[in-house]
Amino acid sequence: MKALEVKTVLDKLHLRKVYLELTQRCNLNCISCFRQNWGGELHEMSQDTLDRCLRDLHANPDLEEIVLGGIGEPTTHTRFNQIVKDLPDVTLSITTNAFFWSDETIDTLARNFERVIISVDGLPGTFEVIRNFDLNRLFNNVSRLIQRRTELGLHRPFLIAQLVLSEYNIDDVSTLIPLLHKHGFMKLILSNLLPQNAEDADKIVYALHDNQRMKQKRNEWLNLCLSNQLQVKFPNIELKTERKCVFIEDGTMTINSDGNVSSCYRFAHPSVEYVFGRRKQVYPYHYGNVNQNTMREIWDTRQYRDLRLQNLANRFPSCPDCDLVDSCDYVNDSQCDCKGQNPSCADCLWTRGFVECI
Repeated sequence: MKALEVKTVLDKLHLRKVYLELTQRCNLNCISCFRQNWGGELHEMSQDTLDRCLRDLHANPDLEEIVLGGIGEPTTHTRFNQIVKDLPDVTLSITTNAFFWSDETIDTLARNFERVIISVDGLPGTFEVIRNFDLNRLFNNVSRLIQRRTELGLHRPFLIAQLVLSEYNIDDVSTLIPLLHKHGFMKLILSNLLPQNAEDADKIVYALHDNQRMKQKRNEWLNLCLSNQLQVKFPNIELKTERKCVFIEDGTMTINSDGNVSSCYRFAHPSVEYVFGRRKQVYPYHYGNVNQNTMREIWDTRQYRDLRLQNLANRFPSCPDCDLVDSCDYVNDSQCDCKGQNPSCADCLWTRGFVECI
């Protein structure tokens, strides 16, 4: 894409989608969670920060969707039900573990959300190892939501299951697909494990090239989804030439529970990644805070515009297939790439389609 064309696209790229993290707290302690590498106190969004977010969200004429998600479980926020009522009239989605839903929460979900995305990481035995609770409890809560939706005469929310593929659960998927259909799910989003520790580094099921095993699995799962009337979204299973940052192309902003603004989930919080076995320290990168500036002011900062321009033009290195990856220090963290750009997107597995978000 030529420079002038990229700038034209950039100028037309408005803030259309916001990922809003209501809390960092969660009622579970899943083994693959990014919080496993954290220290310090976890907190929920304060009323002052929330009021500033609500003000800016209502003031944005280009806003199309709000996703309640982030590192915590959004339904555990003490004012969750009232917050949802206060949000602007746009498409609402939520990512949730469906562990504990009060009757009031279920009514809120049924009345207000277009999509409810629920983590379902395997059959009962595997699910309990990963999520630490009984899968039947999840299915019971989904059944309660469907019942409330029916009572209200609604066809939404659209129920989506999300599964993070790994060696822990790859053999569960074929049996899980008809089970998801039976319990009212309409779509399955498959993503890939992004290991947070050395023990899980060899549990990935994607590869740099020639992944025949997963090609066979993918064909099998596709046929099962078709026969069970279940939409499915697959991640990449091999490294491809194409790079696409959906956070950038969708006009997305991520707001942490403390008000800090990042471009995506990856740069929202500190984390450790094992990228094809290589340990990488990922540092948070924030473009501002809604307690000091409006969302519009943050969106229009030079640094934020530069990142969007870099990604739209694909002007950043590719670490996974670089000839120098084994002798390069830039791959050790996300602070800078070999072109001097900060932060570094060069090792991002979201951009390469291995990790999927809604």
